[in-house]
Amino acid sequence: MRSRPYCLLLLVLLMAAWTVIPESLMAKENCRIRVDTILAGRDDAVVDPQLSRHIGELQAMFNYTSYRLLSTENLNLNMGQSGLVSLPGDRRLKITPHKIRGGRADISLKMIKQNRTVFETQIQLLNRGSLFVGGPNFQNGNLIFKISSTY
Repeated sequence: MRSRPYCLLLLVLLMAAWTVIPESLMAKENCRIRVDTILAGRDDAVVDPQLSRHIGELQAMFNYTSYRLLSTENLNLNMGQSGLVSLPGDRRLKITPHKIRGGRADISLKMIKQNRTVFETQIQLLNRGSLFVGGPNFQNGNLIFKISSTY
């Protein structure tokens, strides 16, 4: 029966450690990803008001005169879990966050059309960071995807 006080002491120490361990270390790592689908074209000079704060960055990276926000989709994924975003032109974007290291989330992107992979890449995003990715032709322009993450 001498081990009973040691067991009780161990239990008290474990409970004390549980209260001081940050919740972020105990929780499964989670990544919220937002995908904005933008149609960029040269037929006019219309800029969607929802994109006005990004217009300088868009024009610096892409040679278009108009930018229209077509859709926004949000995913809430655990590390290693995949999610799908529907895209215009019967396409889907499969997004998988893999791990967070060095303050960046490693995320794989795979565009699928008719059950065929048409584009695949890996990106790294800072917490609350975003990245514009040029996409395929659509209607009289091109699709651009703004991918943002929070973790």
